[in-house]
Amino acid sequence: MARPFRPEVLVLGLSLIALGVVWMLGNAGAVDTLATLHAWWPMALVVWGALELVAYAVDRRAGRS
Repeated sequence: MARPFRPEVLVLGLSLIALGVVWMLGNAGAVDTLATLHAWWPMALVVWGALELVAYAVDRRAGRS
């Protein structure tokens, strides 16, 4: 049986990849890692909230809540 699609898992994986890329570019001297993370960390809260809304809508549509 296939597992239901969970956008949180996809975004978590993509976030870890993006964090790794930023860290790698920081080690290479291409970007200032701490300044980049300092500027973009609020986006994590926005994405988290959007995922919660999507999960709620999917659950509601499926009749689970």
